[in-house]
Amino acid sequence: METAPPEGVQTLKLMAMGLTAMEQRLLEGTVKVSQRRNPRLVMLNVNQAMDADVLILNARDAGANQWAQKNAWISGKAVIWVEGADVPKGHTIARRPVQWPILPMLLARALENGPGAAVKKAALAAGSAAGPAKDPGAVAPVALRAHQSVLVVDDSLAVRAHLRSQLELRGFVVTDADSVQTAMGKVTTQTFDCVLMDVLMPGADGYEGCRQIKARQRSGRTLPVIMLTSKTSPFDRIRGKMAGCDAYLTKPVDPEQLYEVLTQQLQAAQATSGTSRSTSSGGASTVGLTRPA
Repeated sequence: METAPPEGVQTLKLMAMGLTAMEQRLLEGTVKVSQRRNPRLVMLNVNQAMDADVLILNARDAGANQWAQKNAWISGKAVIWVEGADVPKGHTIARRPVQWPILPMLLARALENGPGAAVKKAALAAGSAAGPAKDPGAVAPVALRAHQSVLVVDDSLAVRAHLRSQLELRGFVVTDADSVQTAMGKVTTQTFDCVLMDVLMPGADGYEGCRQIKARQRSGRTLPVIMLTSKTSPFDRIRGKMAGCDAYLTKPVDPEQLYEVLTQQLQAAQATSGTSRSTSSGGASTVGLTRPA
């Protein structure tokens, strides 16, 4: 019988189908090893598949393929296809022999590449204000409304000051908070376009802060949360994704990488919220990012 996890420990539910007997044993062994980690991995049977956070399917198994075709709802799940080739968008491929010891990395990738990521990619493509790039190999500039507002949440004054200086140089309006409690007070009374959230803070941690922010989002408005942390374990990335974070960056963060990810998240939020506009002569000023080919 499955036991309840200790207080504060989350569970990531997995369901596997069509694996070889050896692969199934190795998977179950990896799951057992994870019992002292957070989140704790839990195996479900096929009758519980709809409750799974990640599905692991053998692309070369006829039964697994037939089951997937009958259950269209898996398009909304994070799915890892073992030896897959032509798999649905947002699904992840794992090649044989599967390196089960790095299963947490595969799970983190599957969650990050899941259906939500596909929607954001589509929004980024549809919302680009710059039109097609002249160079076929280049990525078109991503245009943003001017004076985007960013909330920086970190208990370190030095980190907050550094991020403020970097962001203000790029034209962002920055507000900061030294705790989740302070941040939630600001989110309740002010409007922000994005949140940069540290993980390790006194009191409620960044994962809890992200959950609280996502729980209070108004319908039709997307508030991206980017986690900035020194925690590099795949389990930490999984916890961030389970909390609802939109991106996960490890410290020290390169300023260009931060700007690129921040710009992508803001642009996707504009598009999915229906506020993205093409820039015309005489129109609103924009902040742009052009990536090299």
